[in-house]
Amino acid sequence: MGFLHPAIAWAGVASVALPIIIHLLFRRRRVPVEWAAMELLREAVRRTNRRLRFEQWLVLLLRCLALLAAGLAIAVPVLDGGALSGEVRRLVIVVVDNGPTSALRVGEETELERMVDEVRRAVLEAGAATGGGSAGGARDRVGVVLAAGAPQLALAPTSDAGAIEQALARVEPSEMASDLRGALAFAAATIDTEKAAGRGAGELPRIVVASAFRRASVAEGAAAVAAREGAQRIEVLSLVPAQDVPADVRVARVDARPAPAGDAVLVRALVVREGPSLEAGQTFVRAVAQGMSQPPARAVMWEKGQAEATVDFQLVPAGLAADARRIGVTVSIDEDRLAPGNTAYTAVDVRRELEIGVVGRRVSLDASDLERVPASLWASRALSPGAGSGMRVRDIDPSACDARALLGLDAVVLARPDLVSPDACDALGAFARAGGVVIVTPAGESTAQSWGQAVFARLGVTVRVSAEAVDRDPPIRLAEEQAPSSMTSSLLASIGPELSALSAPIETRRTVECSGFARGEIVLANADGSPFVLAQAPRGDDGRVARGLVVVFAAAPELAWTNLPVKPLMVPLFQELVRAGIQMAAGDNEVAVGDVMVGEPNAVLRGAGGATLTVSPDGRSTEVVARAGLWQSDAGAIVAANLRGDSLALAPTAVDAVRALLAPMGDVRIREVDAASVQRDARGAGDQNNP
Repeated sequence: MGFLHPAIAWAGVASVALPIIIHLLFRRRRVPVEWAAMELLREAVRRTNRRLRFEQWLVLLLRCLALLAAGLAIAVPVLDGGALSGEVRRLVIVVVDNGPTSALRVGEETELERMVDEVRRAVLEAGAATGGGSAGGARDRVGVVLAAGAPQLALAPTSDAGAIEQALARVEPSEMASDLRGALAFAAATIDTEKAAGRGAGELPRIVVASAFRRASVAEGAAAVAAREGAQRIEVLSLVPAQDVPADVRVARVDARPAPAGDAVLVRALVVREGPSLEAGQTFVRAVAQGMSQPPARAVMWEKGQAEATVDFQLVPAGLAADARRIGVTVSIDEDRLAPGNTAYTAVDVRRELEIGVVGRRVSLDASDLERVPASLWASRALSPGAGSGMRVRDIDPSACDARALLGLDAVVLARPDLVSPDACDALGAFARAGGVVIVTPAGESTAQSWGQAVFARLGVTVRVSAEAVDRDPPIRLAEEQAPSSMTSSLLASIGPELSALSAPIETRRTVECSGFARGEIVLANADGSPFVLAQAPRGDDGRVARGLVVVFAAAPELAWTNLPVKPLMVPLFQELVRAGIQMAAGDNEVAVGDVMVGEPNAVLRGAGGATLTVSPDGRSTEVVARAGLWQSDAGAIVAANLRGDSLALAPTAVDAVRALLAPMGDVRIREVDAASVQRDARGAGDQNNP
């Protein structure tokens, strides 16, 4: 016999000492006093003393047994197979697919509840924990494995029917994606462990798979479970894969950013739907954020066959704290049959003023010297063209660029990288990895650019520039139609509709050649496909991507290099690189459920329901994010956790594909569902649903 909670059992055993200690401490200590008249009473005391002593020890024994019994009962004793006479017949491991799609409502119950009911019937029919209907009959030992997230053992194999029932009753839909293939391998490993320990006997071991085998659990084209070379084959009993494709609408993504002018926050939500026939209809979408106005719900008017739509909101401050840095935004739709996916989250920077440092030489020029205006001055004017721009520019001399000069800044424009010292580069690298934005332009006064190797290495990025700038004759133009990339959509989304018109007149006469970047890191491309602006996240000493952002220009924003400074693109380009760059660099604003959270070292983030996540000194949380929602630290950092889109795919998997997935494990049998159950679900859901 074992216990579900051995520590409590030992505590119950230890508690037996309490009545004994109390008994010893409170024994009456008598001091004999000789008194001749008491001699007559001593004989009477002797006669009754034996009976009193027996009663005291009996009471003490009963008290000890009461505490021991209470402790062992709380520890939940579990009888192993054969403990009540009767041998173990079979070892059974139940794999429960409790991923997000298991929350799909089928009539009055969820798909998970229906699968668990089927498992109960399958296990009972197999004779698990029933003793064959008699106290001395053979029984199965049953364990339960959960497939959502990292596969885990929810119940160690036992023949206790009550423990099995409790374990199945406790299973709930998870928001972490299912790893059905990993869970099956984990179940097979559990069987091997049990047999190696001598706890598996009797008939061929069995795995019961409680899954609807939707696309979220079985990716299209997924490899079969690995064959177990040299191991005993296993009998696999599977529920019938679902064949229906329920209609479902969900919020696939939410993006939010400060408006180019003013205090408003622009929110864009992508809403998608799937189903057997996408009929015309409507879905109401709502957006809320703390300290901001709540706009009216927007209605998506679906046309027949339409699968996705975007909805835009504008949130304005309404009670927003003056010192607020970041806020969380929640976008939701009306409840439908699959609740996970009806809500998505994001975080946005709402600071009214940003501090920008520009590293370059101070110059004194008049209006006739436009050809000699350095990049640092053009950048300063673009970032703060007038009062109310929301940006304060601080000039930093290259010789004075250090950690003290960077204190309090949100972004830095490094316009003279050839003049900063190695120590200054180290300070800029630390600034970037702490969540800052560093914009690097070539040194405009010379074609020699030998600074590139040292500066970028210390900034922690792989980008490199040529040691010599190249003159372009004829000048090269920006591509009028920018190829979609993750960096373009992230950094220039606010000016996306006007980007083609703004890019058209831009010509570049001199550029540096860039290397060490991916195509998706190009923010703006020239007509020949070479980068004009690109961006990379820095990496830490361990090689992992850190917070922060480094933006690299292939041409110095000076008239000797490009006409960008005198074109309309100059101001919105620099302002969006800074505003959206800060949004990205603060980083890790968003995390997928099931991943670890990357954030400020040693920070503690709190989510809904009092849940907490602790970030270790290496900047990663000690546990994975288990639920979607907004997580906030005491320092004001906000991280949005969202479900993975592929974890909500409801498309069915063919029975043949399920057999192919399971076949390497052993003999596969698909369990049919009784007709009464199917008819009941059909009446509840209004359509035929097969488990």
